[in-house]
Amino acid sequence: MTELQKRIGVSVVFIPLILAALWFSGPWLIVFFAAAVLLGSGEYISMLRRAKYPVSWLWIAIALASYAQIVLLPGFELITLWALLLLAWLEILLRWDPQTSVPLAALEILGVLYTAFLPALCVRLGLEHREPRLLLGLVVLIWCADSLAYFVGMKWGKRRGLVKISPNKSLEGFIAGALAPFVIVIILYFARLYDDLAVLLLTAFAAGIVGQLGDLAESALKRFCQVKDSSNLIPGHGGVLDRSDSILLAGSFLYCAMLILTQVR
Repeated sequence: MTELQKRIGVSVVFIPLILAALWFSGPWLIVFFAAAVLLGSGEYISMLRRAKYPVSWLWIAIALASYAQIVLLPGFELITLWALLLLAWLEILLRWDPQTSVPLAALEILGVLYTAFLPALCVRLGLEHREPRLLLGLVVLIWCADSLAYFVGMKWGKRRGLVKISPNKSLEGFIAGALAPFVIVIILYFARLYDDLAVLLLTAFAAGIVGQLGDLAESALKRFCQVKDSSNLIPGHGGVLDRSDSILLAGSFLYCAMLILTQVR
């Protein structure tokens, strides 16, 4: 079976499950992202261990607890962040090593922010904006942007090496992926399928630009750990972090942007 056949086969199985969780929201969305937190934090720790940073597996439980607090008990995020900092400092004191203790603690906190806080904000977006189903729309736009960026980059990409982290990324592909969501939302607006232009433009910006930055951020993490994929869990697609990198950054950005928008209106 070729790599493309594997990717198509997995997509046929998993895309309906993802869309169902996003559509029905509620407990389905919470459980779906909780599984992503569990698997994603495991991948993060595994990558760091390969890079000779022995992060404790207990941080998976800490990530899940942080996710649960943000989703189920909103309003205590600063307390959770303070507790994470305290745990990291305690680990520095108890396992002091002048070469690795401080970098290890920083990577542990980054891991919880990346694999737990960002998914939790995506869930909050889905739960608090169920009527327009913003999270579902955002994910579909990201898929459109990623697909167009890939095919345009493969066929017409001339200016490669846009960033050193991902030398195969082309300027043409990036621009195509950035513009595609804006074209789609403008069509939706003029077709009167959705009448809030500000929300549409924020969603397009999140999908087309922030989503691609999320992909580059995960590429940087993989380069740091010197691995090709976060894991081989999903045949033809890599790991959970490989498949969710754009969604995590774009979804959390859109949630924050919506908070600001509701305050200024």
